[in-house]
Amino acid sequence: MRKTSLTTGLGRRSFLRLSGSAGLFGLAGCAGFPALLSSRSPNSKLCHAAIGTGNMAHADLTGIMSHPQVQITALCDVDADFLARAAKLCPGARLYRNALEMMEKEGDRIDSVNVSTPDHSHYGYIREALTRKLNVYAQKPLCRSVRECREVERLAADAGAVTQMGTQIAAHDCDRETAAFLRSGVIGDVTHVWIFSNRGGQSKASHKWPLEPSPVPGTLDWKTWLADAPYRPYVKGVYHPAAWRRWRDFGSSWLGDLGLHLLSPVWIGMDLGTTGPLAVSAEYPEETPELMRQFWPRNSHVTWDMPGVKASGGKPFRIEWCDGSVVDRMGMGAVKDKWSAKTTNLDDGEVRAAMDDIYFPPNWFADLFAKTPIGKQPLQGRVVEGTEGWLLSVHFDVAPAVVLKKGGRVLAPEKLPPVPTHWHEYVNCCLGGGTPTSSFAWAGRLSEMVVLGNEAMTRKQDGKR
Repeated sequence: MRKTSLTTGLGRRSFLRLSGSAGLFGLAGCAGFPALLSSRSPNSKLCHAAIGTGNMAHADLTGIMSHPQVQITALCDVDADFLARAAKLCPGARLYRNALEMMEKEGDRIDSVNVSTPDHSHYGYIREALTRKLNVYAQKPLCRSVRECREVERLAADAGAVTQMGTQIAAHDCDRETAAFLRSGVIGDVTHVWIFSNRGGQSKASHKWPLEPSPVPGTLDWKTWLADAPYRPYVKGVYHPAAWRRWRDFGSSWLGDLGLHLLSPVWIGMDLGTTGPLAVSAEYPEETPELMRQFWPRNSHVTWDMPGVKASGGKPFRIEWCDGSVVDRMGMGAVKDKWSAKTTNLDDGEVRAAMDDIYFPPNWFADLFAKTPIGKQPLQGRVVEGTEGWLLSVHFDVAPAVVLKKGGRVLAPEKLPPVPTHWHEYVNCCLGGGTPTSSFAWAGRLSEMVVLGNEAMTRKQDGKR
C-alpha cells in the first residue's frame, strides 16, 4: 500500500474571497447577470454548437436541444459514426471533425458550445470558446491542473459568459434535498464528510500493459482525439469511445467522475464557494511501476483537510473519498497475497477489518442507513456528520434522511418546488441572464479537489509534500 500527501500552499483567505456569493448558487438559478448573446440570435433562440456527440456527449446534446429556444447550428466529433448519428437528430446543422476549426469557421454564428469530450481535451476547447466570448457548458472535471482551472475561471469572468459544469444531478431532487438539509443547519456544525462509491466503473476494467497497436478506423481522427496528450498508438476498444477514464494521460480517475457528483450538493449546501483544501493525502494499493505510470489506482482513499467555514462553525473539517473496499474488489486471497507481510497471522475477519480501515465506508455506516427509509447502505453515497446528527444521502434519486444524535430521530426532507434540468437552466441563463447552479465561478474550485486528490495519488513515497 502506498500513502502520499501534499499541502496546497493556499491560504484560507484566497479560497474564501468569493464565498460571500452564496446566493449565486441557489437551486433555481438564473438571477443577477446579463445574458451573453448577440445579433447571431435574431429569432430569440440560442445558436448552439456541440463538441462531442456520443455517449455522455449525446446526453448533453439532447438535453440542450430539448429546450424549445435552442437551435443546433453546428456539430463536431472526431468519430464520423457518432457525428452521422447526431446529424440525423439535427438536420441542417453544419458538421465538423475538429472543434477548433468549427469555432473559427462558425465565428459569430454561434452563441454557445458544450464541451463533452474526454477529460484531457477539456481545457483547450473551453479556453478557445471563452476567448471567443462564447457561453460554455462543459463536462466535469473542467480541467486537470489547478493552473488550468484558475485560467478557465478567469476567462469566464473576463468574457462575462454563462457557464455550467456538467453535474446534471444537481437538478435532481436527491441532490437538491441534500443541499437543503445542509443549508438548514439541522445536523449542526459539519465536522466530517464521507463520499464513497463501490460501483466500480472504470476501476474494474482490465489493467494491462503493454498493448498491441491496432489499425486506426477510417471513421476516427485519432490525432485530434489525442489533442495535447502524448502520442500513443490506437488500440481497439481500449481508449475510445468510453474506456479512457482509467488512463492517466486522458482521464481523471473515478474520483473525477463519481467523486465530483457526490461532492456537488455538499459544496452547494455548505456554501463552500471558492473554499479549498489546506492539505491532501491519498492511500492506494501498490501496482508495478509501469502500471502506476499508465493507470489511475483501481481503488483509492483520499482525504482533504478543509479550513473552517460558516457551515462548520468556523472550525476545520475533513472530507474523505473512497472508491471501494479492496477486499470486495480483489477477494480475500488476493489481499492476503498482496499484503502477505501484514496479514500472515491474521484471519479473514481481521484482514477485512484492517482493509476496511483504509478503504471505507466504515461498517457503522450500515447501522445508520438501517435506521432510515433508505434501509440498506448504498453502493455510492454520502454521509455528513454534524454536531447534532448525520445526513445520509444516496447517488441518485433516493430521498436523503437525517438521523439526529439526541434521541435518534429520523427526519425526511421537505418537498422542494421543481426546477429546470441542468441543461435547460443553462439555456435559460444564456437567453435571459443569470448564473447557473454549477457556474465556473466556483465549479472550477470543485474540480481542483479532484486535481489535488489525483496529485496526491501521483506523489512518490519519498516524503515530498
